[in-house]
Amino acid sequence: MKNTEDASVFIILHQLLHLSKYQAMKRMETLGLKPSQAGILFILSCEGELSQRSLADKIGIRPPSMTVALRKLEERGYISKEQDAKDQRIVRIRLSGKGKECIEALEGIMSDMEEVLYQGITPEEMMLFRRLVLAMRENLLGSKDLKGIDFETFIKKMGPPVRHEF
Repeated sequence: MKNTEDASVFIILHQLLHLSKYQAMKRMETLGLKPSQAGILFILSCEGELSQRSLADKIGIRPPSMTVALRKLEERGYISKEQDAKDQRIVRIRLSGKGKECIEALEGIMSDMEEVLYQGITPEEMMLFRRLVLAMRENLLGSKDLKGIDFETFIKKMGPPVRHEF
């Protein structure tokens, strides 16, 4: 087995993803959230109000799974639902006041995690790292297997990369 210094960048990035996901999950537990539920809250925070179907499409999960996630978020008071005034078949989802407070807590968690990740790294190195990671993502999206697909389309086409628990 190779030591960490000899590991490929791909392996190191994979390890980094798993370590950061584990830490994020542990910290989100204090809010009673799973990562996918936090993702739903962030999308609502950015988009404002969305239909259940639009929300499912944006996050890349099937509508029945979205129903389960939204029920749990509503039970915790993080979201509110309302029938569309023009089309009663459509349910509009938005953050509640408690959901907005939760977003602030999640942003604090992300900030804390970035502080841990970037210990001993200069602001210039942080900017370079971000630029390089974005370039790597574009390289993958431009590869022959993904040519012409943007990231949102990729997520919709492939579905979630792992099984999400709601």
